[in-house]
Amino acid sequence: MKYIIEHEKYDTKLEASDWRYSAAIVGLIKYFSYHKIDIKSINNDYILYKSDDITEEKYLEFVEYNYSEELHHKIIERKLSNDEFSDEQIKEINEKLSANTIMKKVFGKKKFDGNNKQEILNIIDENRMDIIRETYRYKPNLYKNYCNTNQLFSEKNDYCRLLGYTLDAARKSRATGYLFDKNAFVGDDIKEFDFIPFAFLGNTESFFINDNLTIERLVQTNKEFERKVKAGIDEKNKRVDSRKALFKGIIESADFIDYDVEVIFKDISEEYFETLFIRKEAIDILKKIDDYEVFTRSYKTKKDEWINIQKDVTDCILNNIVLDRYIEKFLKDNDKGYLVYKLISVNILIRGEKNMKDRLKGAYACAKKVVEVIPDNKIDAYKQKLTSSIIFKDYDRVCQILLQLSNYSDIEFGFVYDLFENFEDNKDLAYTFINALAKEKKENNENK
Repeated sequence: MKYIIEHEKYDTKLEASDWRYSAAIVGLIKYFSYHKIDIKSINNDYILYKSDDITEEKYLEFVEYNYSEELHHKIIERKLSNDEFSDEQIKEINEKLSANTIMKKVFGKKKFDGNNKQEILNIIDENRMDIIRETYRYKPNLYKNYCNTNQLFSEKNDYCRLLGYTLDAARKSRATGYLFDKNAFVGDDIKEFDFIPFAFLGNTESFFINDNLTIERLVQTNKEFERKVKAGIDEKNKRVDSRKALFKGIIESADFIDYDVEVIFKDISEEYFETLFIRKEAIDILKKIDDYEVFTRSYKTKKDEWINIQKDVTDCILNNIVLDRYIEKFLKDNDKGYLVYKLISVNILIRGEKNMKDRLKGAYACAKKVVEVIPDNKIDAYKQKLTSSIIFKDYDRVCQILLQLSNYSDIEFGFVYDLFENFEDNKDLAYTFINALAKEKKENNENK
């Protein structure tokens, strides 16, 4: 919450009462740090600062610093640092001069011809604040991704500026209140919420860790997260995978997050925020995953669809939901054997089966013995029949086929008795057998 206070040096107090205020505090601390403005944190419960230190000009200067890779005029300035320009470079600069509405308005028909570098730089300087403000306001992965663009720099509103919290007051004010009383609607808003975007890390997917037991821990955890995000940036395409940085950081770092914590998630394609509760039980599962990278790639299905399963896998772990549907999706493909094996491994962790490891080895060994003694065409036929039956949840049929295959190969399947007793609880045995029912060959994940 925000309070106006009487103090010899400060006039505003901001407490981390919910995730919005926590994120605003993280953003404010970054802003004050950049401008070398003094603030005070008392007992790590809240921060004190002077409201006059928050100005539009200072805010936009910080935007330019914080998002320099995203702002067209900064990209132009970097490109114009050269003395000589190729035709391709001239073309790239001219594309940026008309990259959005404000750039078109500022530069009009003005083009870079390779000789008027200083003229272009002067125009940028003369219009710098307008360019920063409007680009930041409307770029899909910047302010527009988090807030109502009409409320940037507004002091306070009847309705919160954050997406998912804001509304069209002229059309919906009565419908939002209890018993259609618009005065009953609670949608607190403060100008400091404009600092919330600075607390999130990512691009198409962005995250904020609300580790707000103390202000110090809140800031430190998000600094460590930022370090992990930057360390994981793909140098070739500058791609930011904040989800990978978050969950791989939990897996690999003992001192990052090892306790229940709330994480706020924003998908650029959605007009609302989501909350992920990362519980200690889920963290324990994540830390037992020995190859998280396999889940961060895109895979091609038999229907020629590319699927990035990272979000689905992590959501299932957080919500304690087994991965059966994803195992079955890739079980049909012989070249996805390693992926399926890893999905089954996570399934075992989610189910909490402590004594499953040896039984899985038995199912795997049976499949490999079968592969050695029956023809290739029979292997493919039995695998297809087993896969189809398990996908359609015809578990009796799965057991019948396993018995037929056992008789045909003259190999005893010891694991099958567990399936007879309780197929659903022991389904991973069937998955493991079907997945292993293939000739050994070089793995081809078809990832990109």
